Amino acid sequence: MLQGFLLGLSTGATCLAYCAPVLFPYLLGEAKSIRQTAWTLSRFMLGRLLGYLVFAVFAWLTGNYLNTLTDRREMLIGFIYILLATLLLWYGLGQTSVPCAAGSLRGFAATLAQERPALFPLLLGLFTGLNLCPPFLLAFIAAGENSTLGHSLLFFLSFFAGTALFFLPAPLLGLGKNVSQLKNVGRLAAAVMSVYYFYSGLLLLWGGMISS
Repeated sequence: MLQGFLLGLSTGATCLAYCAPVLFPYLLGEAKSIRQTAWTLSRFMLGRLLGYLVFAVFAWLTGNYLNTLTDRREMLIGFIYILLATLLLWYGLGQTSVPCAAGSLRGFAATLAQERPALFPLLLGLFTGLNLCPPFLLAFIAAGENSTLGHSLLFFLSFFAGTALFFLPAPLLGLGKNVSQLKNVGRLAAAVMSVYYFYSGLLLLWGGMISS
């Protein structure tokens, strides 16, 4: 589960650093105490967790489907790993700015906050958690490699845990302002995982060519 956790770290730091100015005014605007803040944030994180678990099921189904679709599954997964590992390295080290997925939801979020205030943090967590960035896509493919649904769910649970380390204490500790420190943590995790998955992709490609 260390793979999922490190992938979560690589995306959680960057997501928080760039989304904090968008998310926190929505999440904490009505909170008047630490207890209210914790309750609002817990619903937001629950939304992210539910989204990840749904995608864990889709990842497992996709992995099973690929097993029946082609006899060169290893080569296909290896190629995808190499491609996404390269994108992950760019995502972590080469980017100058990262768009926040919540930015496109401003109008929708404002309406939802007025009409369904109780559901608003939950749905916002769900929408912002399903950001199709390289770490998330790698988590999807890696979780799909697991033979059982339980292992796929555990992989995304560890992915969620990696992202939660940044989101949970942020409103109380002001971590959203320390963009440079957060980006450094995410960059380190992204670099480590890009090397790991690039190497894994090469091994899968080589194994597929030998077996064919």
